[in-house]
Amino acid sequence: MGLFIYFTAMKRLLFISCLTIFISYHTAQAQAPGKWLHTGVSLVSYKGDLSTYDGYSAAFHAGIQFNNKKRLNGGFVLGLGSVTGENRDFFANNQSPQTPNRFFKTNFFHINYDLHINLVKKENFIAYLSQGVGFIRFTPTDQFGEDLQDQSNTREEDESYRNSSFMLPTKAGAMYFLPNGYGLGLEAGFFNTMTDYLDNISALGEDGNDNLLAFRFSFYVPLQ
Repeated sequence: MGLFIYFTAMKRLLFISCLTIFISYHTAQAQAPGKWLHTGVSLVSYKGDLSTYDGYSAAFHAGIQFNNKKRLNGGFVLGLGSVTGENRDFFANNQSPQTPNRFFKTNFFHINYDLHINLVKKENFIAYLSQGVGFIRFTPTDQFGEDLQDQSNTREEDESYRNSSFMLPTKAGAMYFLPNGYGLGLEAGFFNTMTDYLDNISALGEDGNDNLLAFRFSFYVPLQ
């Protein structure tokens, strides 16, 4: 269901984006803008105790990208979406009497600042790497939609956690622009969260933080 929604939204966004760029290309031309407003859709996949990038879900994002410098430019991004994971053969890594969840769905919201390092910067094309710092809030639920954070029997005794975390997103991408400043972008990267609880499992699972992989499609609108 998530992939169907994603592809439907992506087709509509791609059509609107191409139509807007086509019209704008034939009606106006301008100098490179100092910043862009961008929005788009993503495919996001989870890696943790219950799966390793086995499936993708839809997510949405919006932000502002600055364009004042040749080599280094920053930007802010807001995003929301969900990920799921399931492993019906999962068991605790010790002899604990607790019963860990074998399925989860996490809705998340994030905000982050990214510093783009431009590897190539032309009038109509930018290729970059980026490193960011941000904050993510997440709500793991079970197959019935019940909050897993409140189900203490799914974790070690006295094991609790906060449903928010810092993250250090690392990405690579490219943007293509028409002379009027409108453009399209593709990006791939990792959220690099600082939490092991996106799936509600930590002490009963393997060591290491959970992570998210995202592939993004963005539409850029110049802001003068």
